This record gives sequence, C-alpha cells and structure tokens, in this order.
Amino acid sequence: MRKLAITILILLLPGLVFATTSIGFMMGQFRPNANSDIWSVNFDNLILSAKNFNNTIYYFEWENIRRRSGLFFGFGSYLTRVNTEYRDWVWGDGSPIEQQITFKEVPFQIGWRFYPIPVWRKGILPFVGVGIEYVSWEWRQEGDFIDFSDPGLPIYYGDYRRTSGNFGVFLNGGVVVKFDRRYALRLSAIYHMAKGNLEPVFLDFEPIDLSGLMLMAGISIYY
Repeated sequence: MRKLAITILILLLPGLVFATTSIGFMMGQFRPNANSDIWSVNFDNLILSAKNFNNTIYYFEWENIRRRSGLFFGFGSYLTRVNTEYRDWVWGDGSPIEQQITFKEVPFQIGWRFYPIPVWRKGILPFVGVGIEYVSWEWRQEGDFIDFSDPGLPIYYGDYRRTSGNFGVFLNGGVVVKFDRRYALRLSAIYHMAKGNLEPVFLDFEPIDLSGLMLMAGISIYY
C-alpha cells in the first residue's frame, strides 16, 4: 500500500508542480428549469411562474490546469423565498389565501475543463467543461392550503419542508479575460441537471426538477 501511494504521488507531482492554479469568486443569476409536477401544480394554483425563482447565486472555485486542461472544484449558494397567493380562491372576506415558497440549492461540483489557448497567455481564453455534482437542496411551502380532495374545500395551515441531497451532472462554458499573469475576469455559464425525491413530505409527486442555468461573472486569481 505504501509503495502504491508513493507511486501515485510521483506520477501526480509533475502535474502539480508545473500546473497553473487559480481561485475565483463569481456571482450571477440561477434560472431553474422548473420542469416537474411540484412546479406545475403550484404554477396552476398560485400567482407564480418560473421567473419568480430567478435569483442571485454566489460561486467559489479552485482550478488546477496543466497547459490546456485541468480539474476544478466549485460550490455555489442559491436561495429564493417567494410570497404568493391562490390564483382563483380567496377567504370569505375577500382577502387572499397566502403561502411562502422557499427553494434552496447548494451545488458542490468537480469537473474537467479544456482551454484551446494555453492559460498562461494574456487575452481572451475560451473554455468548455463537464463534470459531476452533489446538490444539497430544500423545498418548503408554508401558509394556508386548500384541500381540493374534500368537496367542502376546507382551508388549513401547513408548513411542509423537504431537505435532501442528490447527485447530478453539468456542462460548463465561458471565457477568461486575462489582464496580466495573475488576474483575470471570468464569464461562466453552467447548466446542471439533477432531480430530488420529495417523499415522504410531499406525497404522490414525481422527483423535483433541480436543474437550471447559472450565468455568472467574477474574478480569478492565478498563482
């Protein structure tokens, strides 16, 4: 086992020593796909649309590149709370029947990127990438609900929260604009694909669609 560890270290050492490493911070907008029945049921019943969930995402990454390609690790943070109400139903006094929906994602990503132009150069450097991820997520609905299974349509208070984590995949593309050997502007788009099981909190629903597009810009520092 010790000989195997030493052998792996010897093989990896040249790549680490002669590689370019960077850290970066970006922010932008996450646009959920909202393509599953938990989304569509709420869009039908509440004054709500997918655009209400377009919100800020913050993203940090570490990258290790050897000439034209390399590995990167990144994680993001996205949280949206939307106050809404039933589209076609009100209380007896005409006041709205209200809810608050919370949607949260924290993706942890590892991937591979290819740079057609070596990263040690200045200028505009395009890149493409692919990888896998683990998404920690939460879907919560709190407020007043109508029981459509009861002919009397009773209204009751509820607070339902499902918190979990699931694996997914993603595609990445963008450009790095290098001002000098250390600092660069990074423009990045990440489209990630993942689904999460809503049970046992939300029964009889298919897995929630966690997928969406991240459009981000920020700074990378090379060392």
